[in-house]
Amino acid sequence: MDFDLLSQVVDELSALLSGARLERVYQEGNHGICLLFHRDRKDHVLLVSPDRSLPRLHLVSKKPPAAGPVHGFVLYLRSHLSGTRVEEISLVNHDRVAEFRFTNGNAVYRLVFELFGSAANLILMDGASAILVVYHPVPPGQGVKRPLLPGLTYEPQEKKARCEGKAGTGPGPLDAFGPGSGKRSSPNRIVEQYYGDLLRRRRLDGVHAQLSAVMKKALSKAERRAEAVSGDLVSAEKADEYRRAGDLILANLKHIEKGAEQAELTGYDGRTVTVRLDPKKSPARNADACFRRYKKARAGHALIMKRLDETRAEIAFLRSLQEACNHADDEDAIVHVRSELAARGYAVQGRPAASGKPAPEASQGYRKYIYEGWEILVGKSAAGNDHITTKLARPDDLWLHAEGMAGSHVLIRNPGRTEVPSGVLMKAASLAAYHSKGRSAGKVPVAYTRAKFVKKPKGAKPGLVTLSERKTVMAAPAEK
Repeated sequence: MDFDLLSQVVDELSALLSGARLERVYQEGNHGICLLFHRDRKDHVLLVSPDRSLPRLHLVSKKPPAAGPVHGFVLYLRSHLSGTRVEEISLVNHDRVAEFRFTNGNAVYRLVFELFGSAANLILMDGASAILVVYHPVPPGQGVKRPLLPGLTYEPQEKKARCEGKAGTGPGPLDAFGPGSGKRSSPNRIVEQYYGDLLRRRRLDGVHAQLSAVMKKALSKAERRAEAVSGDLVSAEKADEYRRAGDLILANLKHIEKGAEQAELTGYDGRTVTVRLDPKKSPARNADACFRRYKKARAGHALIMKRLDETRAEIAFLRSLQEACNHADDEDAIVHVRSELAARGYAVQGRPAASGKPAPEASQGYRKYIYEGWEILVGKSAAGNDHITTKLARPDDLWLHAEGMAGSHVLIRNPGRTEVPSGVLMKAASLAAYHSKGRSAGKVPVAYTRAKFVKKPKGAKPGLVTLSERKTVMAAPAEK
């Protein structure tokens, strides 16, 4: 706050609060201190904020809620100033220093607020200027011109020359009620509105920066995944080549020497085709290997295409959300972007580990695995089971448990609310079987259902649930 702005605020405070009784002192959520005064059947709430990034002093129209933890300075004010009366409010040395003089019988207290930006401070002293408590203590040391500690005598800071007509640190609020503005508004109310808007803008900028970082990281990851999946697609599209190689080998079994690394064979179109062979295998076994690769590539092609389509859709979603975030200029727009990210599982999940390996644990109650880009949580105890089932699970997540035996609750996170691939389901089922009493069995029945069909009975022990709908798969216990 610049001097001209502060002087008008203090003049109004002096008119409103002189003779008022200080009823309560407490700390609010932004680390400011609220002083509740009562005078002439009216209550006034004064905000005193020694936040060095934005020190300010003004009345507030609505009493802020109390918040903790409470600073020791606030506790000291509460014990010494509650019940006192305001004798005087003024500026010290015609500078950006506001002083509140309180009396209680013969006791006199002076609360000084130095609004010097990065050096802002609050000091409580007695009537003889002996410091009782300091919000930001300044111990003696090299380069310290004015130490501020309990027991020392307070000395005002030497006033610096101030250019008339030039604002110090305060911006535009003065324009709203300055000469020629034609407005007759309370300086405290206008300052309250100005700093409220400024703090709101700061909070939005902070959230904007956080969301932008999350989206940038997620987009980079999705683009890398799309590139990797595209490489898998290239391999899958060689299915016909594998089949033709197998056919050619079978048609030329008598002409291929055992132990050859490759063979020059004539294709059906009359062209010569070079077929690579495994010299350790017979020609017939080489043909079988080609057909196996053909079947695997053909079966994987559809799944790879699905993954590629999903990844491209995710990239398009993130880019559109980035655009919305870049153009968000109010709280509703930012909240919308944040909600969209949260609905997809972003901004709340940590960095995934390599496929199939446990990720760093966010909680001691469960293990985390990443498989084909899907996050799978496995409870480590009854409390861990309870936590992932009742606290972390969302309605469309897939929940699994070894049927008819003790074991871990397993959760497949499904932030996009899409169909869980069968491979991911079977991986999670194998984990559920492995982390159960059926670990040593060849196959274990594993029940699975959407998390919305899993309920914990009232008063039930941790980990005990009921299912209103289920399906069952047989899975071999496996962790990797």
